[in-house]
Amino acid sequence: MAPSEQREEKGDLGLGRIVSNTRGRRLLNPDGSFNVVRDGLPWHQVYSAYHDALTTTWPRFLAWTAVIYLGINLVFASFFLLLGPNVLAGPGVAMLGGRIWRAFFFSVQTFATIGYGSIIANGVFSNLVVTVEAFTGLLAQALITGLLFARFARPTMALRYTSIALIAPFQGGQAFMFRVANMRRNELIDIDAKVSFSILDDGDKDPTRRFHALELERRSVSFLPLSWTLVHPITPGSPLWGLTAADLERRDAEVLVLMQGTDDTFATRVASRRSYRSEDIVWGAKFASVFTPARADGRLAIDMARLDQYERVARGD
Repeated sequence: MAPSEQREEKGDLGLGRIVSNTRGRRLLNPDGSFNVVRDGLPWHQVYSAYHDALTTTWPRFLAWTAVIYLGINLVFASFFLLLGPNVLAGPGVAMLGGRIWRAFFFSVQTFATIGYGSIIANGVFSNLVVTVEAFTGLLAQALITGLLFARFARPTMALRYTSIALIAPFQGGQAFMFRVANMRRNELIDIDAKVSFSILDDGDKDPTRRFHALELERRSVSFLPLSWTLVHPITPGSPLWGLTAADLERRDAEVLVLMQGTDDTFATRVASRRSYRSEDIVWGAKFASVFTPARADGRLAIDMARLDQYERVARGD
């Protein structure tokens, strides 16, 4: 195997040749997900309800919970309606309007095991439906409770990355920079950063994507109470040396970031991902300070709203 092929294998992040050579699409989305779809598998293997319930957003999770809750009650309300007009009895029957409303609200009371007693099931078949719904409600409530607990208990790294990266003056030259900050009050310790630079070769017929590890001025910190500016000096040995903004755009360049650290609250290793494409990189600028004046009690503070702020500078400043 040729040395160049060996270097390519070592540099590849596991995306594979086909994915890597795709042009015009992000390899890694800003939220850390990959632009890959797995076809050819049965739907029950592709779709993981448990995984999706843990990783989806809170509004979507609550919306799906409400839809499932209403759907189950509508299904059992339909069974009560199909059993006839006299399937429900009791003093509360006359107070709940038509048959549809009576059936639905009785289903809600049965599903949640409320049992006000103003409406009761009349007959063997209706009580069999009540038995099945009570069992279904028991399982559903236990499942939803477990999912809620799992969502709260699942440790994640809530890093906020700057939405842009900079090519900024640095020690008489230039450097590639971006910033991160912990959005939570929990402590992150032993944080490591791995930054890779992805770019297509200049080949005319079949350009190949190459991956290069970017050497950082500092690739790890023990604590992250404030913000951290990650810096890659652009020296003659850097894969960014001699490239312009036009070169990065033409060659479909992308910088991939992997952050790993230990969540001190859970004593668990957590990770976060981000990428920057050519359109996300600002040339000839430096980040503005995020620090605010010291408080009366002497504690330091940073303004998270300033994390993306930068100032234009001339080369050599």
